[in-house]
Amino acid sequence: MNKNMEGIGKAKHPGHPVGIPMSGHPAGIPKTGGMGHPIAVPKGKAKPLASKTEAIARVPFFERFSSSDIANLEPYFQEFKFDRNQYLFWEGDAADKMFVIKAGRVKILKTSASGKEMVLEVMVPGQICGGNALFAETHRNSAQAVEGTVAYGLSHESYDQLLIKYPQIARGIIKYLGAKLMDAHDVIISLVSSKVDSRIASVIVRLCENHGTHTKDGVLINIRLTRRDIADIVGSTVETTIRTISKFQKKGLLTTVSGRLLIKNFDAFVEMMKTPR
Repeated sequence: MNKNMEGIGKAKHPGHPVGIPMSGHPAGIPKTGGMGHPIAVPKGKAKPLASKTEAIARVPFFERFSSSDIANLEPYFQEFKFDRNQYLFWEGDAADKMFVIKAGRVKILKTSASGKEMVLEVMVPGQICGGNALFAETHRNSAQAVEGTVAYGLSHESYDQLLIKYPQIARGIIKYLGAKLMDAHDVIISLVSSKVDSRIASVIVRLCENHGTHTKDGVLINIRLTRRDIADIVGSTVETTIRTISKFQKKGLLTTVSGRLLIKNFDAFVEMMKTPR
């Protein structure tokens, strides 16, 4: 069992600034891919889910299951609680279970060759993390709680039992993996863009889609990001990122409110994202 599976405890490493979240979606903001193409809107929401049943029902593999079938799945899922900054699992750990998030947020981290942790995405209630536990021996990434988190774990052994009992799960997994592949493709295209403006615009659009709240002045991104966080995400220098964001501010496209970005012209960033070269 993973060293952090004992319930709530202290984190072994300090928290890392949040990067590109790919979860949730505020009403009224059109969901786009890395190049402006429509992609599926994740079902996860930032708000805690009401019950174990609701959390399991959000898993893509089980989206076509009846209420009675979902109820039958509950005994296979074990509840875990994680404190802020605690790791659910580490890169290289045995992939013995996946997690469905009921409350809180979890960031997915990848360690570079130099030992630096990069945030790949942030998962919210209704989403799963550690999904590779279903078909791999070890975790390729780490998962760390951004805040106090409640999640339900499905062991590899329990998954195998469910797959025999409900073979239709296999179709759901194929759809899930296809969506993840599309997301990865969008991010890669964004990162290889020759213009930093377009790469930062892509990050801003994703942040709006995933953690944006409508206000009378624009879309407020409910995550605090430093300029270095954004620079790391887009593969640029901090200096270039600061200059680019300052340029956006001078144009009236965005501003900051209590350390958070307020996007005043969402459509302008969508257009920048569509024309990266």
